[in-house]
Amino acid sequence: MDRTKIRRILRTSAKIALALPIAAVAYAAAGLLLSLVPGGGDGGVGGDVTVYIESNGVHTDIVMPTVTERIDWSRVAPPGDTDAGIRGEYIAAGWGSRDFYLNVPEWKDLTCGVAFRAISGTGGTALHMRYSGRPEAGPDCRRLSLSSAQYDALVKYVLASGRLCEDGRFVRIPCKGYGPHDAFYEGTGRYSMFRTCNTWTNSALKECGQRCCLWTAFGAPIFWKHPLDSGAEE
Repeated sequence: MDRTKIRRILRTSAKIALALPIAAVAYAAAGLLLSLVPGGGDGGVGGDVTVYIESNGVHTDIVMPTVTERIDWSRVAPPGDTDAGIRGEYIAAGWGSRDFYLNVPEWKDLTCGVAFRAISGTGGTALHMRYSGRPEAGPDCRRLSLSSAQYDALVKYVLASGRLCEDGRFVRIPCKGYGPHDAFYEGTGRYSMFRTCNTWTNSALKECGQRCCLWTAFGAPIFWKHPLDSGAEE
């Protein structure tokens, strides 16, 4: 390889090395600014259905009553799909990168390959459903009150986020969950750095007229819109 080609390769490598941190800073800055712009509705209180937003520090979930007049989620995500086989009073729903969900339960498990497939939108998506008891509002959980119409919009949004069998059940991914009460299902849509699991949650809130961000890739800004002293606590 001659010196001209070597110099060209070195210059290209230097440009890439410089561009990556600049792009990362620009992405974070745009995410912060857009997350400060309010979106959705004003939420309101005193609705017919109580739901929750939960975060584990990586993913955010929407937690809903398992059974209401609108829907019985145990018919869509059967408890038999979980190791425990027990239907909880509430069920949490989250959407995201299939690779991320199945291979990165903790940040220490993240690899370059998984990260690339996630941000490029080439790794597929999954819907994560988890049965639980009644959540308690706190630093990682917020309580929201929805009208029947708002909850109907939320249900439609969640149903559209997973692939459904002809009998109305989600298409299960045959793998272990994070614990005894959860299961993974085939998702719809494409995950990318511009549509993350937290973007999905934010869009869910927008669909049902709740306070949310104009856009966010992160979970914290969603919680900023619902501080504990705003009436969201138990």
